[in-house]
Amino acid sequence: MPENNKVHRALIPLLAKLVDDSITESEHLALQDLLRDNADAQQTYFNYLDLDTDLRQLTPVTATPLPQHRSTTKTSRIGIAIALAACLLMILSIAWWSGRDPVQSAAASLPQEVVLVQSAGGVFFRDVMPPIGESLKSNHEYALTSGMIELKFPSGAEVILDAPTVIEIASLERLIVRQGSCSVHAPPGAEGFQVITPKTEVTDLGTRFSVDVDEAGDTEVQVIEGAAEVLRRDPLATEKILLTERQASHFNGGDASSVDFQPAKYRRQLPDRVVEFTMGMSKGKLNGQLHSVSVQRDAVTRQYDVAELIGVEVTYFHGGTNTQHMSVPVGDANETGEGRRAVIESDTLLHTGFLNLGGSVQPLTRDPVFDDSVEDAATLGMAIRFRQPIVNAPGPDVVFFELQSVLNPADGDGFHVSPLHFSTGLRSKTVTRYDITLNSHEALSIPDFDLLQFNSPVRSVTDLINGSFSRMNPSIPFWAIAVGIDLSDLGYAPGTAVEGLFFQDAMDDDQIVDPVFIAGLPAEFDTAKGQNP
Repeated sequence: MPENNKVHRALIPLLAKLVDDSITESEHLALQDLLRDNADAQQTYFNYLDLDTDLRQLTPVTATPLPQHRSTTKTSRIGIAIALAACLLMILSIAWWSGRDPVQSAAASLPQEVVLVQSAGGVFFRDVMPPIGESLKSNHEYALTSGMIELKFPSGAEVILDAPTVIEIASLERLIVRQGSCSVHAPPGAEGFQVITPKTEVTDLGTRFSVDVDEAGDTEVQVIEGAAEVLRRDPLATEKILLTERQASHFNGGDASSVDFQPAKYRRQLPDRVVEFTMGMSKGKLNGQLHSVSVQRDAVTRQYDVAELIGVEVTYFHGGTNTQHMSVPVGDANETGEGRRAVIESDTLLHTGFLNLGGSVQPLTRDPVFDDSVEDAATLGMAIRFRQPIVNAPGPDVVFFELQSVLNPADGDGFHVSPLHFSTGLRSKTVTRYDITLNSHEALSIPDFDLLQFNSPVRSVTDLINGSFSRMNPSIPFWAIAVGIDLSDLGYAPGTAVEGLFFQDAMDDDQIVDPVFIAGLPAEFDTAKGQNP
């Protein structure tokens, strides 16, 4: 389709909204863009406004006789106005149809949307985060209050947004960023993509760049690769400023000023994390049986079948004063002896496990104490040993699942994870937000379960395995959520083999962490293909 025809096709609906005063800010920006440096579009604009003015000035013909020359004048004016409108529509229609390419027209009729590609804990204020692969609405303000998301535009432009950020999709090639941070990658074919801020219009010329907007609308642009043009949103600003690779500038409404180049402000991908997991089905419902887990490691997403995961053994358990320490399938008859170990060690059900770990406000800085011979000397929490050592590879090395009710913290219950044996450089890690939370579409509902309440405090694995209890059946829904643990965050060097870990509740609220499934990930995988070699 000829470029002018495309411009006119986009121009007329915007002019109609302009004259009836229903045009939005993003549509007004689009109109300004169409009129800039386009003489044909500008002429159409003036013709349209003249026509609208003529039609608005016309009044209905009254029954009172008027002088003949005035009636003739008014009749002629109506005729001229109608003719002008008809001619304008005819010219635009002929121009559009004559220049229409059947192949391009068919492509243009396909749905064009801005799609959510990934979310890492992304939460919108007063808006539901759509599922991955679904579209976001245009001309609608979104406030990303936590996490990160990645959007893909029809042109191929990819945008990563960091919370807190307020945006609006102005068009399929224009993103308004009112405040916050974004990183843009526009591959070949996506040139011309724009980020609009209160102080600038940033136009991609085939590049990677980041944009930061503060509360006052002041804007910083960092160009990582390629080039971008920046036009200050100032009536007196006519020159576009060209920024090339490794250049950065700050715009505050006045003159632009150079700033230090900071490539770390550009985000190439979302953080490594647990992306999703799948369960089995029974009678049309999720049965709680873990089938697979997908984890992004070193920027590559790999799906692991549950049989590939490295299981654990529970070697120590001290629950403190809480006595609700185990969940089992409803009506499960295996209530005594070593069979109880299955709920955390060998079964892969996400609604069974050892619950309500003992905890500490402060994470460990020294080896946990396992000797309970001295009153209150033993460390509260749970120790696990992997069935084979876990090797510290890029990204998460361990997956941790918790069951969470709809009334519990949406981000998950906080916990500390620590080395079993501390040495120079090793430390504890406190997890306060899971990769898949109750707000994530990837969280999955789990079946009902029985909660075992022990008749006395549990201070050892022996108590857990052999202690007496009574049964409870929770009456509210529960969901499975998950988080990945990177051994590097505990100070382990790459390639280090780790035999076990220690877990404690973080004691940051009244809720206590419930680890229903813990497993290690295989260390070796082909980062080029995202598959095991």
